Amino acid sequence: MKRIALTLKRVFFFGAAGLLPLLAHGQIYTCKDGAGRTVTGDHPMPECADRRIVELSKAGVVKREIPAPLSAEQKRQQEILDEKRRAEAAAEEQRRQQDRALLARYRSEADIESSRRYYLSLSQDLIKRDQIGIDDAQNQLKAANTEAEFYKRKKSLPMSLRNKIEDANRDIAYNQKNMADHQAELGRINGKFDETLKHYRELASTAAEAQAAR
Repeated sequence: MKRIALTLKRVFFFGAAGLLPLLAHGQIYTCKDGAGRTVTGDHPMPECADRRIVELSKAGVVKREIPAPLSAEQKRQQEILDEKRRAEAAAEEQRRQQDRALLARYRSEADIESSRRYYLSLSQDLIKRDQIGIDDAQNQLKAANTEAEFYKRKKSLPMSLRNKIEDANRDIAYNQKNMADHQAELGRINGKFDETLKHYRELASTAAEAQAAR
């Protein structure tokens, strides 16, 4: 009896709305037009082109809702949102790849410290080379200044001697700058490996927790 009553209610509803002839076609499409009137047909109507459309089954059950087309501004905002999501997804994938590469490169904290020492030694060797360059240039400058003592009474130094002094001063400044850069590189190397070690510990801890939870 309940099923019969429900069927009668549906028939009454669609009869009142003038939809019964449309049910024979299988689907019903309905929307509200600009004036607020309900527009119904057995296919999407032009009046519904910029409206939300409801598709009903032959039994009058809502099959799906077709949202209204986006406005130009809504499309622009959606594109911005989609681009942001793509960028975030790409950044997340890159981070995961970097994490996998880190774990593949270093098997332990000792490996990280060994790599740190290696790169520090490269910069330290460069600093030693810079110091040798400074010492050589200073010796050349000292010799040139000693030679210049013989020309104190003269108005000017020979061009060759002036060139020696200028070259020595230039070499000293050049090697001093290189040394400062290489000393700064020591700090950058230590900072980089401090961050690497910290992140490695975080990844190792996360992996250990995941393993324990299994």
